[in-house]
Amino acid sequence: GSSPKYGTVQRKLLGSTVDLVGRATIVPNPNLDMDQVGLPEDKAWNLYKPFVVRRLVRKGMSRAAAAEQWKDRGKIARQELVAEMEVRPVIANRAPTLHRYGVMAFWPKLTKNKVLEIPPIVTGGFGADFDGDAMQFHVPAREAAVKDAVDKLLPSQNLLSTGEFKVHYTPSHEYTGGLWKATTGRSNRPPIRFRNKKDALDAYRRGEILRLRGEFDKS
Repeated sequence: GSSPKYGTVQRKLLGSTVDLVGRATIVPNPNLDMDQVGLPEDKAWNLYKPFVVRRLVRKGMSRAAAAEQWKDRGKIARQELVAEMEVRPVIANRAPTLHRYGVMAFWPKLTKNKVLEIPPIVTGGFGADFDGDAMQFHVPAREAAVKDAVDKLLPSQNLLSTGEFKVHYTPSHEYTGGLWKATTGRSNRPPIRFRNKKDALDAYRRGEILRLRGEFDKS
């Protein structure tokens, strides 16, 4: 006989190892674009293994040689890993997932850290903070799933909240602190005033604002 705990479904399905899935503690990285995450390199190699091997095989390697290249993590395999990450995003979620903004897709960037780096601006949708919270990330396998992730799940594709159609991702905390810091420095220069937005944009395109900022940094 079998019990609910040791039955076939429990052992073969629920208790089996799941491919293309990882989990890590999250930390903020304000240098990331809102559609990017910093993915630990060790986890990236494992998550993208079948796609890296497939790329190498399609370039003429035997499957055994391709698997060896992946195992050695050599230059060729790394190039294919980066290339695959540029066309196949990861889908991240934080349990419990209560609404659509708790599942978002991101373009992964390799990081040497052991944690998942995320842009602070997306934490609201996940109901997350940085006191030890962890998130799961998944790599979509089918091309249709990849297309849906890119077209529908990137934060930049979900700027407005459903129902009220208000801006969903807004600067807070680190961003407001950064804006305050950027506008309260000391300078011997008088303030620059523009008649309208067009004049300000024209000055920016001519590089005048950037040059002034460089002089401001030296003061």
